[in-house]
Amino acid sequence: MAIPPVSVAVLESELREYYRRIIRAVSIPVIIQDASGYVGRPMSIAMQTELFREFGGERVMFKPEAAPIGPRLSELHEATGGKAKVFEGTGGVALLDSFRRGSVGTMPGADLIRGIVALWRALEARDERRAERLSAAICSLLTDVSSLDAFLAVEKYLLHRQGIFPRTRIRGPVGFILEDKRKAEIDRAFDLLMQEVAE
Repeated sequence: MAIPPVSVAVLESELREYYRRIIRAVSIPVIIQDASGYVGRPMSIAMQTELFREFGGERVMFKPEAAPIGPRLSELHEATGGKAKVFEGTGGVALLDSFRRGSVGTMPGADLIRGIVALWRALEARDERRAERLSAAICSLLTDVSSLDAFLAVEKYLLHRQGIFPRTRIRGPVGFILEDKRKAEIDRAFDLLMQEVAE
């Protein structure tokens, strides 16, 4: 999976060549991650489609995270004749909508994996009521996670709570500190999600 360069602004022609070099350098599929929801600027659908047509759907896949995610995912599907393999990547927040728009999978953080697996299974089973409940529980955990720093702080806190990480310490500098009141709210929401998963 490759995001665009973030330290410098590049022309679209340079970005296209950047991805071409990556795709040619490896034999495995390349997932083009438009991570502009939190870094950089959105990539054009036309450029992404051009790479898809040049290298094919087994070599080029997508993880669109540019806002608005749903409409851009639909544009990508339409531009590739519905053949592109597109993955949701918002920690599960947009999974309900993305699945309905044709996503073939999701690439979330590891902190909510049990809830996201349950949600994916409910979506595949067309159990809309369960999918809606699970999605609401996941979204409530990430409702005010507005930056990458915030997402990582919540993720690390939840991984610690589940016994995966021994500590929650995050090396600075960071632009977000998880306060005790927010931790209590995360605990409450996580417990509700685990109740939904268990049902």
